[in-house]
Amino acid sequence: MTKVNKLKSALILGVTGQDGALLAEELLSLGYKVYGGFRRGLSSKVWRLEELGVLDQLEMININLHEPHQVMEAITTIQPDHIYHFAGESFVSDSFHQPYSNIAANTVGTLNVLEAVRISAPDARLFFASSSEIFGGTEPGKILTEESKFLPSNPYGVSKLAAQNLVNIYRNRFGVHAVCGIMFNHTGPLRARNFVTRKITYNLARLRIDGGSAMVLGNMEACRDWGSAADYVRSMPKVLAVNAPHDFIFATGKLTSVKTFLRLAAEAAGFVPIFENEGLSSTCRDKPSGQKLAEVSERYFRVIDTPPHVGSSARLKKTINYVGELTVQNIAEEMMKADLDRRTDGRLNV
Repeated sequence: MTKVNKLKSALILGVTGQDGALLAEELLSLGYKVYGGFRRGLSSKVWRLEELGVLDQLEMININLHEPHQVMEAITTIQPDHIYHFAGESFVSDSFHQPYSNIAANTVGTLNVLEAVRISAPDARLFFASSSEIFGGTEPGKILTEESKFLPSNPYGVSKLAAQNLVNIYRNRFGVHAVCGIMFNHTGPLRARNFVTRKITYNLARLRIDGGSAMVLGNMEACRDWGSAADYVRSMPKVLAVNAPHDFIFATGKLTSVKTFLRLAAEAAGFVPIFENEGLSSTCRDKPSGQKLAEVSERYFRVIDTPPHVGSSARLKKTINYVGELTVQNIAEEMMKADLDRRTDGRLNV
């Protein structure tokens, strides 16, 4: 790898994921030279970058965050102005089955990035994507702020809180310009299918075009503070441009249930959804045709589910005049259109 000298460059760790791909598109539009960090063997997941039409505009770099020397070499060579760290494990329920992997990927991986920045690129600005799961079961029903108590209730939340604490230590002790984005649930057309919002729109597109059996969901009454991934990503370069680094909550301040999201997405797909029964007997049908769209199974309930959290983006609004453009209805409509288009075009494996 030869050393490069660019005035405006960014390294995105985890570029093949939802946020990484969206950010790559955003930074390219702003004139950045963008390096995309990915783990070898994940080439099949570049579909997001291909769908956005930006894959050939990136310089893709193989970086395994478990290998500190590899992280050091990449950051030393690239000398990026900005580093965005999205890499790691992101599925909460899996963290109960693979706690060591979660800690290694999310905490130790972040430590390796911080050490590389401290030693080799001290002028770089770092954005670390933390998670609302760090709040765990604390203060249920209250609007959460950056000063709220942290009490994670799953290994994923523990791994993110440990990483966030490390970021703050390196910021305060070593002067690393590091920002933690405490990300509440956010979604969009590029979300993976193992997240419930995308599971819903993918299956509604299947039912609308091909028919078949109803999708099976977990607790339809579960609620989340769902925001737009695109809205949040557009704000990340702005918070890194602020001279005094802080932690920022990215949230909408509103809760939406799985049932509500299902209704909005079903309407966007052209169905007339009606809900019948409650609890494990809950179903959703299309009123005109009687077609069953969704049913519930206990096997999709989380072993330990985090209480619904609502976040305040007041600091984000005050600092960069953040205004989210997309409502949950907008998000459901965008996701539904994307999945209908993909199924129509035969792109079923994304």
